[in-house]
Amino acid sequence: MRGRDGGADGFYVHGARFNDGQGVGTIPMVPAAEVDLGERQPNAGENFVNSDFLALIRGNHVICLNCGRNGGALRSYLSALFKKAGLPVDAQQFELVRVENPKNLAVIEAVGVKSIDLKVSIAEATADEIIDSPAAGGTWKNAVKKIGEAFLGLTEKDAELRQLREAEQGSVTVSINVDKRDATSAPHGLDHFASEFVEDEEAEGYIIHLRNNTKITPHEITVRKPVKLEAHANSVSVIQAWDALREFMGELAENGQLEA
Repeated sequence: MRGRDGGADGFYVHGARFNDGQGVGTIPMVPAAEVDLGERQPNAGENFVNSDFLALIRGNHVICLNCGRNGGALRSYLSALFKKAGLPVDAQQFELVRVENPKNLAVIEAVGVKSIDLKVSIAEATADEIIDSPAAGGTWKNAVKKIGEAFLGLTEKDAELRQLREAEQGSVTVSINVDKRDATSAPHGLDHFASEFVEDEEAEGYIIHLRNNTKITPHEITVRKPVKLEAHANSVSVIQAWDALREFMGELAENGQLEA
C-alpha cells in the first residue's frame, strides 16, 4: 500500500492482505426488533482489506506489528518483492525467524528446566478442528490436540462430567516434570522439550519453571515491545506505528541485540 525509505533507519512497509473478490458483511444501525445481515461485494477496481501489516526492515533485521498474525503475509510480500526486483532465486528462499531473548535463553541453558506447565482453555481443547486435525504441525498444536483428546476421554464417563466441556472460562493444565535426582538423560529431554515451545511461533499457553525457581512465559522469551497507537478506521495510525518501530529498532541496536 505504501513504503518509505528511512535511510539509515531502514525501509518502512505498509501492506494489506485480502481475499480476492470476497464480500464484506453489513448490518443496519437503525434500532429494530429484528435486523437482516447483508453482504456487499467490492466494486470494480477495489477490494476489502482483511488485515494490514506494518514493518521496518534494516539490513537483515525485520520488525513488524502483530507479527504472529501477519508474519506470513509479510514474508510472502517480501519474497514477491525480491523476485520483482530481479534478485537471485536464493535471495527469495528465506524465513522470518522469531528472535529469542538471549538473556532468558542463556538462563535456560545454564540453569535447566524443572518443569513445564501447559495450559489450554477448555474451549480450545475441545474444538472440533483441533480434535479432528491430523497429528501434524508445531509442538504446541500437537500438545493442544493430545490434551484435548485426554480431556474428552476423562469427561466421557457420564453426562454430568460431559457438562465440563461447555465451560467458557475454564482451562486444562498439564504439568511435566523430572525429579532433580534423576541422573538419566530425562532432564536433558525436558530442556529440549522447553526449547521446542520457545521456538514455536504459535505456542502461547506454557510456563517454563527453571531449577533456580524462576519462570519464563511466552511473552518473556521473545524480543517484543507493546505500544499504544491511535485507531485509524479498522487499523492504526501508520505514521505513528512506523515511529514506534523506528524507536524499538534503535533500542535493540543500543542494547547490542542487532549484532548477532
